[in-house]
Amino acid sequence: MSTHTQWHWNLLPSVILIEILSYLPLSDRISACSTCKAWRPALFHPSFWRKIELVFKSCDWNGLERSRFVASWGVRKLRSCVLHLETVNTNCLVEADHVLLKLTRNPQVEELILLPSHCHTFIKGHDRPYYFRHNNNNNNKNTATHTRCLPCSRSSYQFIERAQESLQCIISNSRNLRTLTLGCIQDLTDQADIFLPLLAHHQSTSISTLGLASVKYDPDSYALLDITPDNFTAFTNLQVLTLDYDYMSDRLLSILSSPYNSPIRRLILHVHGIDQTHRGTTEYMWYRFKQQHPQCSLVMNLVHSYDGVEQLGSGLLHPSMPLTHFRAFFCEWINVAALRLMSNWYSETLRHLTLVDSLYHSCWGMLTEGRDEDQESPDPLVMLAWKCKHLEHLTLLGYGYGGSDVVAIARLRGTGLKDLCIPEDCLEADDSHELANEEDVENIAEDVSAGLGRTWRPLALSDLHPCVRTTSSFDTDQYILPIVLADSVIS
Repeated sequence: MSTHTQWHWNLLPSVILIEILSYLPLSDRISACSTCKAWRPALFHPSFWRKIELVFKSCDWNGLERSRFVASWGVRKLRSCVLHLETVNTNCLVEADHVLLKLTRNPQVEELILLPSHCHTFIKGHDRPYYFRHNNNNNNKNTATHTRCLPCSRSSYQFIERAQESLQCIISNSRNLRTLTLGCIQDLTDQADIFLPLLAHHQSTSISTLGLASVKYDPDSYALLDITPDNFTAFTNLQVLTLDYDYMSDRLLSILSSPYNSPIRRLILHVHGIDQTHRGTTEYMWYRFKQQHPQCSLVMNLVHSYDGVEQLGSGLLHPSMPLTHFRAFFCEWINVAALRLMSNWYSETLRHLTLVDSLYHSCWGMLTEGRDEDQESPDPLVMLAWKCKHLEHLTLLGYGYGGSDVVAIARLRGTGLKDLCIPEDCLEADDSHELANEEDVENIAEDVSAGLGRTWRPLALSDLHPCVRTTSSFDTDQYILPIVLADSVIS
């Protein structure tokens, strides 16, 4: 064959090469582009990097270096950025700051999701100076004088200040911002009253997922923002909204129920403290909301919320709520009467129930001891399993629970119960209220497996997060955040 007719693969036109590479998974694409110098630039074509996940964690140095390299050239080209960051590490904050700054020069960005390790940017237990953003005493959560302030080490102060400026630029410059999730970082969600007017002005018709809910680093003392229901009037395409319950009202439900808006698919509420002046919501407005958004699912997360647990049955819950997920994290109490209401009110909607506390707290035996006092009333969780025909996930950590009741739940739900998470250290022998011994645990596991139609085992102590299995002051954020941040993702 003549050398004039020989084909050289390195001369393949870039348009054709990129088209071929588009059919390959990332690993194969990298391998192909590593074969020669001519093909290597094709790996960095913007069409292959529309979505980038960057991981900045001190425990993963290789991942941090990799993310730093990808961010150096890819952030200005991407459409979607998912940013994992360790918020209590100065180096990780600096890297995240650089990424956000580069995103301000990318008008194509459509999605920005922050996934932090903690809800704060300082180390708990360390004394920090404070800076004051503005005084908000007239709109306080409680009656005590409380100035609106943020903890300020040099690194956290600089990150929050620069991140606020970068987010404002991203909101203003993006041509079509569809998703913005602040990652429940309180220092950023405390700027929501600044971001909302900008979003309403620049992204009113494009924003579809908005994550403004927080996890408080001090749930007993925090100031309220100047967020009014009218801040949400402009959003006509909102489909997923996460928000603190402090700002939920009938007026907001009315605005969200506008017939001119797109159907809302998921509403996530985080409950911390409940202000005495908070008027809450009414059954009528939830009925209207449900009529307007029949496919909407409501997720309610109680986070260190003693007020929330107490008020579940006296105004926090309403029969017409489309409640699909209910979680109570480290509230140190279970409102048994409210559980009975749930089994009646949400028999057609409730799919997910999670009750989590440390294994060591004062209300450990309240589920089983309460049965001794009221023998005629059935166990509330067994009633939920019986009445809530769509219940598919049940987690109970930190409370003693009878083995026979676990077996009853498994038999009632059968294969429909996809996840049943109960530690073996919470299983009690019936009647005696003593922890089940090894033989009892094996018998319970065998009976539950038969009921579920699959092999089941209770969680071992080593399977539990440190903040659940010990009394040490581990950050509960690291347990809570991955769960609640997944709520805004709809498959």
